Amino acid sequence: MSEKISFIGAGIATSYTLIPLIEKLLMDTKKVDLYLIDKTDNFYSGVPYGKQSGETVLLINDLKSFIPIESHRTHFKNWLNQNIKQLLKTFVKGGELSNTWISDNQKSMEIGEWDDLYVPRFFFGRYIEEQVKTQIKRAKDSKYITIKEIKKEAVDILQLEDGFIINFSDNSSLNCTKIVLSAGSLPNKKLFNQEDKTVSTLEYIDNLYLPTIDSNIKEAVNVLHNRNKNELKTNILVLGANASGLEAIYRIFDQQQFKKGQNTFTCLSTHGTMPDGTVNHDKLKTFNTVNLNLLKNSKDITADQIALAVNKDLDLAESLNLGAASTVGIISNGFGSLLPRLNQQELIKFACNHGNQIGRRQRCAGIHYLSVIDQLVDEKKFFQIKGRFQNLELLNNAFQLNYSSPENNVLKKINDFHIVINCLGSINLESEYIPELFKNIFNKNLASVNNSKIGIKVDSNLQASKDFYVAGPMLAGNLIEDRALWHLEHCGRIIWSSEILAEKIYKNLYL
Repeated sequence: MSEKISFIGAGIATSYTLIPLIEKLLMDTKKVDLYLIDKTDNFYSGVPYGKQSGETVLLINDLKSFIPIESHRTHFKNWLNQNIKQLLKTFVKGGELSNTWISDNQKSMEIGEWDDLYVPRFFFGRYIEEQVKTQIKRAKDSKYITIKEIKKEAVDILQLEDGFIINFSDNSSLNCTKIVLSAGSLPNKKLFNQEDKTVSTLEYIDNLYLPTIDSNIKEAVNVLHNRNKNELKTNILVLGANASGLEAIYRIFDQQQFKKGQNTFTCLSTHGTMPDGTVNHDKLKTFNTVNLNLLKNSKDITADQIALAVNKDLDLAESLNLGAASTVGIISNGFGSLLPRLNQQELIKFACNHGNQIGRRQRCAGIHYLSVIDQLVDEKKFFQIKGRFQNLELLNNAFQLNYSSPENNVLKKINDFHIVINCLGSINLESEYIPELFKNIFNKNLASVNNSKIGIKVDSNLQASKDFYVAGPMLAGNLIEDRALWHLEHCGRIIWSSEILAEKIYKNLYL
């Protein structure tokens, strides 16, 4: 009899669980059948680094921040040095910005200095896919491990006395003894019914990466072309100032059809600012985390006290015109040094209630994205709105944005947009629109939502219930090895937590 382990979702978290897990299994004689289930073609790379994200977008962070674990980063850099010529042949097929990136970074690539580069995301996708496939081949050559890829959508799980049955959307099913839920991030918030759009001179993009970023950019270009042909100006509304919003602007700006007319971008965000990318070293010398420093000698501090101090120090930085790129290090180190003094209950409270809120005030991005914003500002083609999205209406052959002021909730309206791109982020686990699989998991008490509302509660073995493991973004709002985690869409945290998960799974085989 063999242990049958099913991974629901075959992206980055599964990849970094599989590699060490297979390594352990190869040194053992335990019989294990691994089932890798994904509803897309993005096996091993996931959506962020696979086909849906395209081959011309860059990392939002430099490589040393993207993969902070030095041993993993060194391995990736060695692979880059060996494969860069072939990778660039694909990347160069992008627009003018791709060629600029190559020329700007040619010297660094030639001498293997990668740490400070914002490399194309698909480089990492190709790398991790190759690493996993190499490990899978080793597993298949062994006597004790079988591996099967299943491209289907899991919609329900039934718990048995000795395992589970996974039901798929095509009415087929699969029996297994253990499950790893590694389904990535939840779907976007639904803002507008695309069926209401009836004219070719308008476009609403609900998810930049669905079905693919390239197909959505093509739709936007078609609208630009039709409007340019009729000498109509196109105003593009990007909802959200996160990485997806920056990528949307970057990709569309790189299209000739955008540059042909007097077209504009407008970005709506709660803080009314774009991520920061410039470090002001002179001003930083005079900045101190005054409020966090006061807590260093305090006894019995709480999660709320740390969060309040962080926000006061961020307010102080803003009053000095110091952006996130300048202060993210000193402020993160400041509250990071205080977290170990919290008890477990307070640590979980910080992870669930405060971590992501602080993160939204510390958004940083690379100069490749922000230089595009700067150019658009100089050309008077970029505008920012500080507000909270309310709804979107279609009026008089244009989209009307209805939003409220964050300060006083006064409703405001702008009726002059022709392309709208939804980058406001994902729904939470308490939304009525969560996927059917999650509804069934919660209804059958296989898992429960933690107080973050974006993560699933797990025990010290990373199990939501017996033999039901969780990986990737759904681990947000938990303590892992006494470390509070509030954002699991960062590659470094995914690598770290997935390696721990591999160890937990291995130790619990046949138990």
